[in-house]
Amino acid sequence: MSLALSLSVLGAVLGCSSEAGPGTGAGAGGRADAPETERHTSWRRARVLVGDGRGGSLHVIDIEDEEVIAELDAGGPAALHGTESGDYAVAVGAEEVRFIRSGVAIVDHTDHIHIYKSPPKVLDLSLSGASPGAFVSRDEWLSIFFDGTGQAVMVKEPSLNAEEPEVLSLPPVEPHRGLAAPLGDAFLLSFPPEDEPGGLPLGLNVLSADGEVLEGVSSPCPGLHGQTAIGGGIAFACDDGLLLVGRDGGTTTARKLSYPSADARSFTLRSHVERTTLIGDFGESTLLAIEPEDGAARLFEFPAPVCHFELEPGRGEQVIALAADGNVYALDLASAAMAAHTAAVPAFQCDDAVRPGLALAPDYAYVTDPAGGEVHEIGLRSLTITRSYQVGGAPSAVVIMGLNLKNVNVAPGAAHD
Repeated sequence: MSLALSLSVLGAVLGCSSEAGPGTGAGAGGRADAPETERHTSWRRARVLVGDGRGGSLHVIDIEDEEVIAELDAGGPAALHGTESGDYAVAVGAEEVRFIRSGVAIVDHTDHIHIYKSPPKVLDLSLSGASPGAFVSRDEWLSIFFDGTGQAVMVKEPSLNAEEPEVLSLPPVEPHRGLAAPLGDAFLLSFPPEDEPGGLPLGLNVLSADGEVLEGVSSPCPGLHGQTAIGGGIAFACDDGLLLVGRDGGTTTARKLSYPSADARSFTLRSHVERTTLIGDFGESTLLAIEPEDGAARLFEFPAPVCHFELEPGRGEQVIALAADGNVYALDLASAAMAAHTAAVPAFQCDDAVRPGLALAPDYAYVTDPAGGEVHEIGLRSLTITRSYQVGGAPSAVVIMGLNLKNVNVAPGAAHD
């Protein structure tokens, strides 16, 4: 709440469903793809953060204002991640991690919300180390694992607005492509296999806040890569299945879901706060949907390799995918129906050093086009480009700021609305 109160002095009330109905405010009239009479005012909060794939420039697009409102500097090309609250984004570079304040704050009054805005900003706090890799945002902690040193650094997200942010370093382990994640009253920290220095983890240990190893997670997770929240726990992608880890009353639980076949595995996982289904990649052109309760799995084939995929954040009913053929695909999970927008960007390779990226706000997808120096907004109802933003350079990484996916006001029709 301190962030919202501090910004209220600088900002203006831009949206309140009891005072300002849908369709008011800058740019509202131009969004025919999703009529404002059907949308909650909370769409106004979203901002799009775009990173240049060859330099350190960051551009911020305000969805309500329909314009680029700021150009910032991350110090070099970086992977971009949003935080659970939406208050910040994190830029993970080659040797440095920077934090970007979204400039959006929400005061939720249950039956309506107030939205406050101020200029986005790169914070003074930065973390340095060799090969920062996996990022996790969970339970108000932001975790960065430095692959080159085996050091996991945790930052308390609400404290980023304080003069001295709360930063916690877990005891280092052998360097590897690991991760750390908060879980209940403890932290999970990966450890590497003995025969593969610098490789993917073999499993997870449970640590107390002061760094003491309490226990090892009972099931190993060879080749651990990819995680997502599921209920009060975390799902991890392993070579031999999905590992579900939870913690209740000081007890850690773990169980494994088998893949539907041994032909592939998942490396990336997605979930939605209102749904139980886990979505993962399963080979180049296939996505996997699996139910944690009974392990029931479905496979969805795409016409081209899937390079990025996300669950639509408002309702979680669709998977939106950007494929190597340059198309944006919308997959309805209930019906398995698939639609596509042809040639959103030129065809590319999923492992290109500088490649198109995908980020989602309720009702809209944002796709970067490094070749054209543009960011395309695609309406998810019609799968048409509703507008394009010229940012120059080679826009690649992209993430949404300002959306708290646990907030009940994300989108109309969401379960809590």
